[in-house]
Amino acid sequence: MTRPTGRAGTRLGVDVGGTDTKWVLLDGDTVVDSGTVATPPGPDETMKLVAALAAPHVESIGIGLPGHVERDTGTALFVPNPPGDWDGYPAGPRLSALTGVPVAVVNDARAFALAELLLGAARGLSDVLFAVLGTGVGGAVALRGEILVGPRDNVGEVGHVTVDPWGSPCCCGNRGCVETLAGGPGIVRAFGSGPASAVTAAARAGDERAVSVLAKAGWALGIALGDAASLFGARAVVVGGGVSGALDLMGAALREELGRRRALIGDIAVLPAVLGPRAGAIGAALYGGRSG
Repeated sequence: MTRPTGRAGTRLGVDVGGTDTKWVLLDGDTVVDSGTVATPPGPDETMKLVAALAAPHVESIGIGLPGHVERDTGTALFVPNPPGDWDGYPAGPRLSALTGVPVAVVNDARAFALAELLLGAARGLSDVLFAVLGTGVGGAVALRGEILVGPRDNVGEVGHVTVDPWGSPCCCGNRGCVETLAGGPGIVRAFGSGPASAVTAAARAGDERAVSVLAKAGWALGIALGDAASLFGARAVVVGGGVSGALDLMGAALREELGRRRALIGDIAVLPAVLGPRAGAIGAALYGGRSG
């Protein structure tokens, strides 16, 4: 593992994924170093990895986890995808004990949203919805320039809006969630082979089935974002994540669904995220800087 380089006063942000863990160092609002490593086999091993990345120059750490967390105590509540047993793990206290610096533990989609709100596609906007298309579909809500949180850091889960009550089972226990249609595995399942990037490539090459699968993903996302816009009054949507490279192929169906509800929700701007795969780590670093 290559240790990050940075001067004293930098902020470390870490985005823990099921397979890979991304990290960045921020100096002010500028990324001065970054990298990707394989996610370790358990939470304690992950904290030791982050501590090694932090030494000796960072002033704060933010760590984004793909699930529900208790921010006040830095505890992972329900984090199913990374290796090992994260549920109930005291990530914040453990990492702070290893490093001696303040630690913020946040949901990864909310971290993505903060980065895009302050430094990315939503910069200058105040009321925005966010969707993160990857293995799952995460989401977040910003109102009056602040990301909404909730007691389990769980506000804005647009991926678990029901679009088909008789649809495929979802990991959340529901059926027919947006995630089952617009997440990577759902896209692959509907097409019949994969990965999701291959479905996108097939659609760009004119494969009608692939085009239909991605249009249905856009339709599902449009329903969820339309529902969220009607609840929160947001006037813009930022879409990112690993599957968002197909946003142009989903976009017509997504915008059609939003447009169908224009009388209620108004015109909704659909914006592609601009910070790329480091957005979650950047947002985590920004949250970490608020923890000191």
